[in-house]
Amino acid sequence: MPQIGFLADDLTGAADVLAQAHALGLDAALVLDPERVSSTTGDVVGIAGPARSLAGAELDHAIRAGLAQLAGLDLTVLLYKVCSTFDSSPTTGSIGRAIELMHEQFPGHGPIPVVPAQPAFGRYTAFSQHFGVHHGLVHRLDRHPVMSQHPATPMSEADLRLVLASQLASKHAVPGLHLPAYSDGSFSAQWKQLRDGDDEAFVVDAVDEAHMDTVAASLCGDSAPNRIPLVVGSGGIMAALARRSGKRGDTGEPTTASGPTLVVSASASATTDAQIADAVDHGWIDIAIPAEAITDQPAAGECKRLIEEALGEGRNVIAHTTRGPDDPRLRTASVSSAQVGRTLGNLVRGAVRRDLTRDVIICGGDTSSHTLLTLGVNELRVSEQFVTAGPICATDAQSDLAGCRLLLKGGQVGPPDLFRRFAHTS
Repeated sequence: MPQIGFLADDLTGAADVLAQAHALGLDAALVLDPERVSSTTGDVVGIAGPARSLAGAELDHAIRAGLAQLAGLDLTVLLYKVCSTFDSSPTTGSIGRAIELMHEQFPGHGPIPVVPAQPAFGRYTAFSQHFGVHHGLVHRLDRHPVMSQHPATPMSEADLRLVLASQLASKHAVPGLHLPAYSDGSFSAQWKQLRDGDDEAFVVDAVDEAHMDTVAASLCGDSAPNRIPLVVGSGGIMAALARRSGKRGDTGEPTTASGPTLVVSASASATTDAQIADAVDHGWIDIAIPAEAITDQPAAGECKRLIEEALGEGRNVIAHTTRGPDDPRLRTASVSSAQVGRTLGNLVRGAVRRDLTRDVIICGGDTSSHTLLTLGVNELRVSEQFVTAGPICATDAQSDLAGCRLLLKGGQVGPPDLFRRFAHTS
């Protein structure tokens, strides 16, 4: 039976959890259909969905379905996995609403700790203010060059207590457990006081791995009869929980591309834009998917033809619906993340079924779940560590991607030469 269960609000973030567990020697699996989780084996078992791009009844249904299945497992910890940059808003991918639904599924649990810090990935929380690294510089969340301009959920506030208050129906500000508690010996007492309180949640500071390990120890020591310890957090808390196992990961030999690589991207991140630019500068074929291709079959067919023609010539290909936060495509188009994801999935399916590529990168946290659902993916496992928060994965044998080498890349993941490193090209 799994020890740790998680429900992730997007697919690339879920892959990060798999990577953290795999790197530290735990057997981890991810399913896209919540009903499959009870029959999935591993030390860590998770469910990934598109909650980060959902709102209203669709968001509630996705979260309720995942929590209900995980509640039936005998877990030591249950994680609601969010992006380490806390992507959310009161209307889209609301983390506050997820917390309310966790209380609905687990009544009497008490305030839920919120720990989005991931120090190894340059994500820090100090006095409830959240920070992220960009190009080697640390920025407060509301001044982060990427997250302050996110196309779906721009972050205009760095104080996570206020972010959550804006998303909770009660509008009650949540308290915080701050950095001095780690050094003055009061962490355990403050943790207990907050857990015994009447709030819906509390934000926990952390700026290094020792802090994360302290939080993990408090979570694991917080069990009670018939109560699964709950936490809202990023891959950082998964890594800390995995370190407690004392296992060691199998580094293994890196794999190599077997032919041309296909990248499909709906990521509006400047980081992804830089990676596309790097690859194009080194000879990759650049295919801009027009907005009308999302809803118009002939336009989509032309993109498919261009992609398959280039792959057939042995060329690496990048097909994208946007490049950077200022790309005008899809800005005014009335399309959803699900529609975009299905379009990308259909493009990948055509290339893979014709055996034009076995090496695929899917970029974009909000759309990647829809892309993999289109490709019939039911289960993912890490096959190789690659970059922080970006492992190489393998899918179940029934999917269109069976036997493929797959990288799921969130917007902020990876160095500029990430695509070339994956494809092993200069």
